[in-house]
Amino acid sequence: MRRLNAPVLVIGCLLGAVVALGPILWALSTSLKPTSRIFAVPPELIPSEPVPDHYYRLIAEGVHWAFLNSGGYAMAAVALSLIFGVIAGYGLSRYPVPGRQLILVLFVGAMAVPGFAVLLPTQIMFVELGLYNSWAALPILYAGHVLPFAVWVTRAHFNAIPRELEQAAQIDGYSRAEAVWKVVLPGARPALLAAATFGFLHSWNDYVTATTMIDSPDKRTLTVALIFFQGFHGRDWGALMAGVIVATIPPVVMFLLFRKYLIGGFSDGSVKG
Repeated sequence: MRRLNAPVLVIGCLLGAVVALGPILWALSTSLKPTSRIFAVPPELIPSEPVPDHYYRLIAEGVHWAFLNSGGYAMAAVALSLIFGVIAGYGLSRYPVPGRQLILVLFVGAMAVPGFAVLLPTQIMFVELGLYNSWAALPILYAGHVLPFAVWVTRAHFNAIPRELEQAAQIDGYSRAEAVWKVVLPGARPALLAAATFGFLHSWNDYVTATTMIDSPDKRTLTVALIFFQGFHGRDWGALMAGVIVATIPPVVMFLLFRKYLIGGFSDGSVKG
């Protein structure tokens, strides 16, 4: 049975890789083909005449500004969610907060509510507050979506860090804030990176919230900007696929940089209470 399992596992991994990477490789191939060769028969997996024209088209249409907007929104949302998530997670871990279990249940319930379910009243509220179509709108909303997860995983990791370490640091002369900064937070690094990754990917990939809350072209995100390559008279497949490849780069880079922390961050946060 063990001898049979190895080939089955290898075949299963190869099939999984094809399913996962196939669309990305095809998008990369399409983005490098001249427009006249995109629908060539038989189709070309490897372009015979690769050209960067579709990427130049993205720059000509100003998509690079939308790319920067998406990155700025995502990083601002990550910063907000981590700041408030760490404060709330530490408080729920270290202090006898009344109704602590109920608060945690409410956080879990908040994660279960889809964002689009409350999007219309949120839009009305943001219009009344003067935040609609502002640079602050999306970071605030994205941080609100990510905050329950950030609180949950940071609290779980703070619970796993012995209080004696903080007490020893305070005996050595550190204030409580210094002990948290120099002792607790380094120990919770997997949780912080897991929350940051989740928040970045959620913010980067969002379309519904961005298209509802942002109206000005100069404030559009990348996902919204790419939709404009799908016109009424057909799709500009070359530019659209080039945009897909560009949009894939930040999440892939982020995973490659932090992959060794992510498994511990997600798994520990899911089993420790």
